[in-house]
Amino acid sequence: MQQLFQFLYRYRAFLLFILLEVVSGWLIVKNNSYQSAAFFNSANFYAAKALSLSNAVTGYLNLQEVNADLAAENQRLHSELAQAQLSRPVIQMTPTQLDSVIYKPDLTVASRFDFKVAKVINNSTERFKNYLTIDKGTLDGIRPGMGVISATGVVGKVKSCSAHFSTVVSLLHTEMMVSSKVKRNGVFGTAKWKGTDPGVINLTFVPRHQSVNKGDTVLTSDYNTTFIPGIMVGTVQATRLEPNDTYYEIDVALSTNFGNLAYVYVIDNKLLEEQQTLEQKNLLTN
Repeated sequence: MQQLFQFLYRYRAFLLFILLEVVSGWLIVKNNSYQSAAFFNSANFYAAKALSLSNAVTGYLNLQEVNADLAAENQRLHSELAQAQLSRPVIQMTPTQLDSVIYKPDLTVASRFDFKVAKVINNSTERFKNYLTIDKGTLDGIRPGMGVISATGVVGKVKSCSAHFSTVVSLLHTEMMVSSKVKRNGVFGTAKWKGTDPGVINLTFVPRHQSVNKGDTVLTSDYNTTFIPGIMVGTVQATRLEPNDTYYEIDVALSTNFGNLAYVYVIDNKLLEEQQTLEQKNLLTN
């Protein structure tokens, strides 16, 4: 306290000058309409600038929470879309095409896919075999073999899990393959990365007699236990077919930007074990 009094006493003249300047300015603004209007206009302008800056900083600091809320909402929408797609009646014709049969899936099958939101905490794109790490593990119901997607398309497949974390084999992995199809005509192929451009994948094993054009949309096919049918893979960028080739060479521009992944959705196929057990049993009996 003594130091404060010493400071005030030492600079008493300067502090008195500042006080008189403030009082003079206040009197001028109060008793002159022009100066008053100019002062309040300027004050409002700078106050609005300060408020705008404050709101921008607050909004930026809240982006993580907003993104998490959006990811949770997307999770719910993905679940509803998967159930709607699998519950949709399909009309099938008999060989004689005289009778129509309406196929209605069992409700258990129609609701077999569930989604879990996870945050990407590590990611690589510069290697031949790339992986991601997510902040969910076995305690959250994550298991090896589950498919992983983003809001824009296919991401990869869970490789291993700890209690709180999981590693994911990225689609940018030279050994990762995804059964896919061309949306326009249902032509099947296999999406596989060559290990060069992280924005381009190849669609392989498409026979030369099929039709594939630049701009065609490529989706996950119905022959998937890891991914839901109809998940975006990318768009055909270029096709090549030499005279003696059996299959097309097709470049597909990936719909997912692996350089800025933040949140992903892990797909839980609740009937996967049942399907795999049955298929394995058939293999053993042959």
